[in-house]
Amino acid sequence: MTLFKKDPLPWLSDSTAPYPHAEAGLYDPADFPWVAHVEAHWETIRDELRGVLRDDASCFNPYPDLNKTNKKHVWKTTGLIYWTWKSRKNILLFPKTWAIMRQLPNLTACSFNKLEPQSTIKPHIGDTNAMYRCHLGLVVPAQAPRCGLRVGKDTTCWREGKVLIFNDAYEHTAWNNTDSDRYILSFDIMRPEFARRDRWTAAQVLGKISVEGVYQHKAWLRRYFAAEWQQRLLAAAAKFSFHLAIVARGRLYRKL
Repeated sequence: MTLFKKDPLPWLSDSTAPYPHAEAGLYDPADFPWVAHVEAHWETIRDELRGVLRDDASCFNPYPDLNKTNKKHVWKTTGLIYWTWKSRKNILLFPKTWAIMRQLPNLTACSFNKLEPQSTIKPHIGDTNAMYRCHLGLVVPAQAPRCGLRVGKDTTCWREGKVLIFNDAYEHTAWNNTDSDRYILSFDIMRPEFARRDRWTAAQVLGKISVEGVYQHKAWLRRYFAAEWQQRLLAAAAKFSFHLAIVARGRLYRKL
């Protein structure tokens, strides 16, 4: 028996370790008890979304990484929580959805995602394998091959009222080759083996994303901090700063 057993660390996309491809790419929703809770309330979530869209759709903003889509501003989101950071404004805008989703164990992210007609989210890998990436179909204009999701070599599609679950660390791509918008509720559940590393993982992911965003939108930074060691130093500083902020706030999973 190990007296001081360390919790396992998740894989991170900016680490030097290769991804453990023995893990599953797609998961069976029947293996997760909380799926039934989400699916039982899917119409409440969909109807609340429709109400917000009818009154004011300005809460949807283009996904920050504009290089991930075939056209600009076709992938739009509005988030309730993302790696410990909660949007009080959006939670108040979607109170019924938040009341449903806050009951899930180890919820780390939740957002409404819109994919506009004739658009594609390019193949990419996620930041970590620490969580289960889940999509609840809300408005799905067609099934594959016209509208779908590919994870690794497996192609699937959203179904209205159903949750699909995949491993975000695998290469994946999504498309909507129809004439209507596609809407889903995307949410992440921390995998049990990594749940005790939630704050550490949040800091790693947020630090990486923040530096990537700055490099993408600030030309002067790309010019004067182009060396790989400089980028790694900035990322390390950002991760450390986020970790301090998360620990100081102590707000991970705190109920509003």
